[in-house]
Amino acid sequence: MAKAALHERQQELLQAERRLASELQECLSGFAGADVQTETLRQVTATLENLFLLVIVGEFNAGKSALINALLRREVMEEGVLPTTHQIAILRYDEQHTVHERENRILEVSYPADFLQNISIVDTPGVNAVLREHEQLTEDFIPRSDLIMFITSVDRPFTQSEKLFLERIRAWGKKVIIVLNKIDLLRHKADLAKLLHFIHDNCKHLLGFQPEVFPVSALKARQAQEAAGEQAIALWEESRFGKLEEYMFQTLDADERIRLKFLSPLGVMQRILGQTQSAVEKRSKLLAEDARTVHTIEEQLELYREDMESNFTHRLGEIENIVLDMHVRGNNFFDDTIRLGRIFDLIKSDRIRQEFEHEVIGDSATRIDAAVQELIDWMVEQEHKLWQNVMDYLERRRQMSVRSDEDMIGSVSRQFDYNRRALLQAVARQAHGVVQTYNRQAEAEELSQDLRYAVTQAAIAGAGGIGLGAAIVAFVGTAAADVSGILAGAVLLSLGLYIIPARRKKAKRDFDLKIEALRKRLHGVMQEQFQRELRGSMQRVRESIAPYTRFVRTEQKRVEMSQARLNEIGQGIADLRTDIEGPNAAKEMPEQVEQEEDMAYHHAVAEPRQHYQGL
Repeated sequence: MAKAALHERQQELLQAERRLASELQECLSGFAGADVQTETLRQVTATLENLFLLVIVGEFNAGKSALINALLRREVMEEGVLPTTHQIAILRYDEQHTVHERENRILEVSYPADFLQNISIVDTPGVNAVLREHEQLTEDFIPRSDLIMFITSVDRPFTQSEKLFLERIRAWGKKVIIVLNKIDLLRHKADLAKLLHFIHDNCKHLLGFQPEVFPVSALKARQAQEAAGEQAIALWEESRFGKLEEYMFQTLDADERIRLKFLSPLGVMQRILGQTQSAVEKRSKLLAEDARTVHTIEEQLELYREDMESNFTHRLGEIENIVLDMHVRGNNFFDDTIRLGRIFDLIKSDRIRQEFEHEVIGDSATRIDAAVQELIDWMVEQEHKLWQNVMDYLERRRQMSVRSDEDMIGSVSRQFDYNRRALLQAVARQAHGVVQTYNRQAEAEELSQDLRYAVTQAAIAGAGGIGLGAAIVAFVGTAAADVSGILAGAVLLSLGLYIIPARRKKAKRDFDLKIEALRKRLHGVMQEQFQRELRGSMQRVRESIAPYTRFVRTEQKRVEMSQARLNEIGQGIADLRTDIEGPNAAKEMPEQVEQEEDMAYHHAVAEPRQHYQGL
């Protein structure tokens, strides 16, 4: 990229990165840690206009301060065998060497080194596990870096704390170079080769790529800077510091610094994007479980409906059978009663009516009332069992949800967790309350009144205050009126030969019609009332879970929108990274990478004959 066009292009990249950061910030709303991540995004985008930031990390006593002093050619940073760097120190350019501490525990050091006009250096506390407060300071500064120089030493190469720290660095997508310090402690070149192999293998595993490795002796470099003549040249070559300076002052030129400067926020954005996508996925899985909960309850309701309808048909059939039994007995009664042999009994209407009530109606009213009461008790009991099943299921689901949430690392959102837990618990409590306060007797009495009212009003109007069974048989009993006094007013007895068969046939036909009409009307009205009660019991369950159901559906739509938006942002970050790195960077073949790693290793192990300059 030409320098004349660089500034214009830089502004385009700046705007593109800020836009992506802003869009990502919008997606963070409602997730745990959003404030911290938003502040991180703000900081890394703000540093785009600042000087290139080199952050030096490593364990204490690895030689971080000594290496900085070697680069500066003067002991500007304090050195020692104890952890001397106890706070973040920022090294900047100034014509005077000054040191002062900021309010936020950051030490600001100024020094008139020319390269500091283009690069700011951050010296950090050690990452050792024994100094947890120092480690936190270091990690807080990593996202702001444009380049990370990781210092390890030959006496303790890649300790466990260093490995853990590198794994965390990898997540930020930062450019990393490795400096292996204190090579002056090694007695044989073979030892250095082994160490470099060890470092290369670990870097590939921990970072996912092979960074450049610079074996140096900061001590020898400082000794060379303080010596003169052939001794200075010899010490400088032994220090192998020239390769590191070549990288710092030549390879890391203006174009490369700008490239890394604009790549740095993308790594941070990708990390936060990944965390947010993970949180969204976690939320999606929770909602999928919640949706299955709602679906399972709906399935229970459908099974409840099918079982109820199947059993109701059988129970209603028992009531209809009682009516049909009266039908059979009624026809037999007409055949036995309306005949010439009983012509004188037929004239006595009271006697005929009594026989009809005894032989046809009998105990039908009591049997119908008992069957209807069994039907009512069954319906009440089934609704109670429905609520009991819903309550048991929700309680199991709530306990599973609590255990699942406890197993999760972090939280997708305190408010989201609170809302879904509260709604699930509210539904469970409501179901539990219904079960505990369910009054079977009161429910049965209310259902009995509703059923009796519906049947007597729609099917047997004018039944008055008698029982349902009595109302039904009273309707059947009206057929007796056609039998009572059937021959009253006959003048000639001989006419009975013609009148009796006709009257019997008419009485049976009218009785059949009344029984069939009663059966159909009774079936229709009881079926309608049953369906009304069934819908009511199912609706009460649905209403109890309605807030929970609405929450799940609403949040699922939000999750889908968030996932789509995050995917768009991720693609935008990838496209911008390709634009900055160039189209060939992402297409590098594994064989080519391995060749470059071999070359990097060769250059690191080889004995470079460099001329010491500037002493």
